[in-house]
Amino acid sequence: MEPSPQPFENPPIDIAGLPTLDDNDFIPLDPRYLMVSLVGMGIFAAIVLLAGVVVAIAVEMAWIPLVAAAGVLAIIAISAVLRVLEVRNIAYQVRQRDISYRRGVISRTVSTQPFVRVQHARVNRGPIQRLFGLATVHITAAGSGLVIPGLANEEAEQIKQLVINRAGDLQEDL
Repeated sequence: MEPSPQPFENPPIDIAGLPTLDDNDFIPLDPRYLMVSLVGMGIFAAIVLLAGVVVAIAVEMAWIPLVAAAGVLAIIAISAVLRVLEVRNIAYQVRQRDISYRRGVISRTVSTQPFVRVQHARVNRGPIQRLFGLATVHITAAGSGLVIPGLANEEAEQIKQLVINRAGDLQEDL
């Protein structure tokens, strides 16, 4: 004789008792990350300016490519200002069972990745990042993941190792 199945229950949870992500516990990115971001924009701006000047020299109506280049440079300048505001609002938080990443100026987004779902973690360093001693941590998980840029090399390696260790520990607890 089979036991009778339990009736399905799905009671509400009191959200007041759930753990919260305290804004004061978020760790901002390394300040050098702003320079890395702006160097990339500066290189692009230099290429646009050079291309505008070269084309202006080669054509009869020199003002057209110069105006176009000036317009693109204005857009790059506005993007640089927005990037400064954005980078100042990027931060992360490591807790006992998860890691969170916060970004956004006007619309703030917070993504949280439980360690138990982590499948892989790696550290990437692009050429400009290496020049500034920075790295990016990529955390891959079932169905999602997090990318945290602008970390000092040592910090990135520590976070990667912590994520891998915590993911393994929590898998063993299941």
